Amino acid sequence: MYVVMFIVGVGFVLISFLIGSVADMEGGGPLAFLQPKLIAVFLTVTGGLGIILSGLLDNPFAGSIVLFISIFGGLFIAGIIHRLVLIPLKKAQNTSAFDKQTTVGTAAKVISPILQNGYGKIRYSVSGSTVTGPAKSEDGGEIKNGEDVAIVYIEGGTYFVRKMFEPERAN
Repeated sequence: MYVVMFIVGVGFVLISFLIGSVADMEGGGPLAFLQPKLIAVFLTVTGGLGIILSGLLDNPFAGSIVLFISIFGGLFIAGIIHRLVLIPLKKAQNTSAFDKQTTVGTAAKVISPILQNGYGKIRYSVSGSTVTGPAKSEDGGEIKNGEDVAIVYIEGGTYFVRKMFEPERAN
């Protein structure tokens, strides 16, 4: 019996790997039921119900009834897990990741002074997150703490920035 369980387990791992490398089953769609997580839940619940029910029922037709109830229970629980756990978790995944290059032109504030031909630190907001990073003046000049700057380009993880000037006010 343990040999059969081992072979089924190895087969499950191989099938999960093959199906997972061919299709994306995480997002839903027609192949959503082939997710290894759901298959494992189905097999676990079906087997557990089968063992429990086979011990409770002792009549000649018990095998068919146990099989039907076990399969239905496995499908039901796997469906609930998919609908109430996996889908909400997929939707709640952190989507605040961004490409740094898309921040070119973004306004930022100097939080650590940028020395002449040296480095400092800036802070800006993107996708609802506050980001800080090393910065250098585009022209090599000094930029004081608290000044507003614009990100001109990014090179090697360093933000090259330019002072933002306020328009002169008419008196």
